[in-house]
Amino acid sequence: MRTLLSQFCEEFEAVVKPLLTPLHQAAEALGNASESIPARRILPGLRDNRHQLQALAEKVGEQQAYVLIFGPLKSGKSTLMNAMSAAYVSEVTSLPAYPCMVYVTHSEQRELEITRYSGEKERLSDLAALRMQLNRAHTELAEQIREVEEEGEQFDPGIHYPQAIRRVDVRVPAPELAQSGAVLVDTPGLYTRMKFGYDRMTRDFRDTAACAIFVVKTENLFLEQVFAEFNELLALFSRIFLLVNLDTTKKDLRPDGSLVPSLEHDDPIRIIEAFENLSMSAPLKAAADEGRLRIYPVDLLRAASARLQARDEEGLGQPLDEEPIDPTKQADFDSFLTDLTDYLNSTDYLVAFLGDSLRHANSLLEELRTLCGNEAVLELVRQVEELEARKESASRLGDRIQKLEKFGWEPSFGNLHAALRRAVDGEAEDIREKTRTALGGAVENWFQNDTSLRALVEDQVNPLLASCQNELALLAQKSLRENAGSRHGGAKIASSMEEDLTAANIDLLAIGRKAMDQVDPYSGVSTAMPQMDTAEIPVRKSFWDWILFRGMAAVQRRVFGSPERPTHRIPRQTKGKRMGSEAKVAIREQLDDFLDQFFPEAVERIADTLYGNYVAGAVDGIRRHLRSRVKENQTVLEQLATRLNEVAQVRSMLGALETASDRAQSELEGLSSHYGETDPELLIQPVEGEDEPAEEAVAVEVSAEVSSEDSASQEGGSDEDGDLLITEL
Repeated sequence: MRTLLSQFCEEFEAVVKPLLTPLHQAAEALGNASESIPARRILPGLRDNRHQLQALAEKVGEQQAYVLIFGPLKSGKSTLMNAMSAAYVSEVTSLPAYPCMVYVTHSEQRELEITRYSGEKERLSDLAALRMQLNRAHTELAEQIREVEEEGEQFDPGIHYPQAIRRVDVRVPAPELAQSGAVLVDTPGLYTRMKFGYDRMTRDFRDTAACAIFVVKTENLFLEQVFAEFNELLALFSRIFLLVNLDTTKKDLRPDGSLVPSLEHDDPIRIIEAFENLSMSAPLKAAADEGRLRIYPVDLLRAASARLQARDEEGLGQPLDEEPIDPTKQADFDSFLTDLTDYLNSTDYLVAFLGDSLRHANSLLEELRTLCGNEAVLELVRQVEELEARKESASRLGDRIQKLEKFGWEPSFGNLHAALRRAVDGEAEDIREKTRTALGGAVENWFQNDTSLRALVEDQVNPLLASCQNELALLAQKSLRENAGSRHGGAKIASSMEEDLTAANIDLLAIGRKAMDQVDPYSGVSTAMPQMDTAEIPVRKSFWDWILFRGMAAVQRRVFGSPERPTHRIPRQTKGKRMGSEAKVAIREQLDDFLDQFFPEAVERIADTLYGNYVAGAVDGIRRHLRSRVKENQTVLEQLATRLNEVAQVRSMLGALETASDRAQSELEGLSSHYGETDPELLIQPVEGEDEPAEEAVAVEVSAEVSSEDSASQEGGSDEDGDLLITEL
């Protein structure tokens, strides 16, 4: 089913996501640049912008509902996450005192990943590895904070310590989160030593329509400092749920010394009323009156226990060995889940989701334009001009070496190839005739033994052909070594090039000798396997062949075996009686024909292979020596080239980013104009066709139907057990 909301999400992602590539490339270029480039001062801002834009694109593209959990240390945040997800996730969310967000989502397999302020990501194998990383990171972060404070600066991790962990992604089997599409975001406890505060950590969630849950224990409810940071949350989130974590196991002491259940057990609503009447600040009171703040007294430990046990078919739905709590005396956990789900399924949330996403994107693009227009970025143009002038001056010192580097060395050895072929061809004929004679002797020997025709080829002919090739290879090696030992290693060099070689201290003769020593003379030798044609070898028929009217092909098959593999053993008496001189001549002719065809190919292959290997080795040696000379003699030029390339690349990347940002801004303005005044009810209305715009809004897709506030209890909301069933946006 298609709705305006899902099409907005698709179009929004199509606008924002393409910007991430040039943004990443620009950040990587600046991150890899030297510290001396002034434009690096915008790197923390680019990385922060990239992180927020990535999170925003994922949130809108996947239509995720972020649920942030705040509260002091040991207030019960991890227990709440266990209860909400109906899964034991506290072992990976209990990371007190480290200032980073922990995102918990559903996955079939546990996955752990950390993201640093530099943008680097790292997958971790198990929980132990995660804890080890965080413990080490906490120590390193504390040291960095102290060093920066001692210098009188305000610590900013993006500037002073980009290796600091920014977020931890935890994906665990949590079916309830899978059903809802919710992302639980656990925050470090308030009042931890966070020198860069909640403002930085919650910046990602401004203008994201995410709701927040603030968890506080009963004994801290009336402490004013507990809510010092809470007032900031009121300005950040459109809806906040205040959970007062009860301890219903507490006992009070009576005058007679007996213990009775505490007020948290018997009547927690009175505690809430006392807080509202006596301790609630004006901002909290105003938020409560507006409906943006709701308060729930819940025993989170018992709620989490009940929901975890309820996963088992035999679970009792109530913590073992505990007295059931009278539901009329407290607002239970299911009520909280129902209200949370109703809000996330409401049209109010969907409208906020759309509008806040646009505002957040506009804000990030405005920040990006400011970064690209920074004075340090504009300075890159002047730097490029200055470096180019210095490089031109220094490059004159390296003209000779550059000329040698650009020279095509392979053709200069062309005369060496011709000389090698002449030398090999001049002596190769003797080797061929010697091999031909040896093959004739092999045939004579074969007629004197009882082996098969196949054995003749494999045991006698093949070794002779291999020996022939080896002799050719040694002949080619000798000739090549003699020619390569001449001036310039066999290369033909012009007089002007000789001056360049001398200036660059390149000894072609020494390089050629070393290349020759590394040439394998037998690298061009291949296995030769002549295929004997038994049909061309005459065989006399026996008496039974005549009686049985066997054709010649059948007779030859009976004597030699199959034509493809003539492996029949043939006694020498049979060879003399049924084959004779005619067969001997036929076999010799086949071997001679094969040799006449094979031999020229072998000569060419062996000579070309040795020549090619030598030239490749010599050219590689020349180029390696040239690279070495460049490094040794042109250090200044190389540094200038590197510097110029670095600055030019940064300038190019930032220019591409600015262009992409302007294009995205223009497209985003179109989205804002198109969807800015959308009727909330139209966001969830199905559209008949993809290409038919609705009269009052543009047709779009939706991943699931979302009920309006009037029908949230029927189509969204909680199920009978109070499970978190957030209808997908």
